[in-house]
Amino acid sequence: MTIDLATKALLTQFNQQSATMQPHKPTIEESRIGARAMFLSLAGDNEQGCQVEALRLPAGTHDIPARLYHPQQLLVPDAIVLFIHGGGWSLGDLDCYDGLVRSLCQQSGVRFLSVEYRLAPEHPYPAGLDDVSTALSWLHQNAAALSITTDKVALMGDSAGGNLAIALSVRAARTLQLPVAAQYLIYPVLDVHQPHDVYPSRMQFGNGDYLLARSAIDDTRNWYLTADETSDNSEVSPLLLSHLDDLPPTSILLADFDPLFDEGYILAERLKSVGLLRRLARFPSIHAFFSFGVLPISQQARSQLARQIREDLLT
Repeated sequence: MTIDLATKALLTQFNQQSATMQPHKPTIEESRIGARAMFLSLAGDNEQGCQVEALRLPAGTHDIPARLYHPQQLLVPDAIVLFIHGGGWSLGDLDCYDGLVRSLCQQSGVRFLSVEYRLAPEHPYPAGLDDVSTALSWLHQNAAALSITTDKVALMGDSAGGNLAIALSVRAARTLQLPVAAQYLIYPVLDVHQPHDVYPSRMQFGNGDYLLARSAIDDTRNWYLTADETSDNSEVSPLLLSHLDDLPPTSILLADFDPLFDEGYILAERLKSVGLLRRLARFPSIHAFFSFGVLPISQQARSQLARQIREDLLT
């Protein structure tokens, strides 16, 4: 297994920069500033043809900032994808993922709704999950105004966003009684309960040389969960679900050099065994590569996924 050459060059740049910095544990605000700068600087040239509407979704005590993306050529007019960004439940915003969502929207010909859910540690579990649940309910309640059919609402999320997407799929089936057409999980974090050494990929690729470190996984888990909340909750660690019957047809995209690879692969195998795995795609890159539009492998992965979304939702 050989890592993608452009990814390797980017990793070398990351690691050289890290080597020149003084050891320092960043605050949450420093982490957010750093993540935003990285995502925006590596976004690359993305499709700018989408029309974008800024929205605020009412959620009782607060509003949820959101963006509704319309492709220039709407190929699946009755469908929409609810996009849930990653960032360890504590980082990221609409701007960080704007280029990625534009790219997927334009290439798929499908509308996207991207939401800026509340972040931990200021708003720990279940605040973020509650917000994306509200967004899904809003789509169903406004289906007629949006000219969508309620059985063509799909979910997508990367990393912690993938975690929220699968938790939302289960909640939609069990509690909200709302249909989900499909879910697209991009290197999701699925288990923050068991120790790292349960997963060889966390031990092999989680030392910090492949962008995402085990220490960062620990930090984000601790920010997401209060002292009273345990990590063995399947809404927090979806790999602990006793059965997968409530999940929609699922596609999973993984990076081979990612600490989270093993848990994603295990989920894919479980889904395959019950006939719910639509596609497993693997790329020889690192965690977060899908957001780095400067990488050709990211553009390749986006094109493949956009085509699949269009084909899935046309049926």
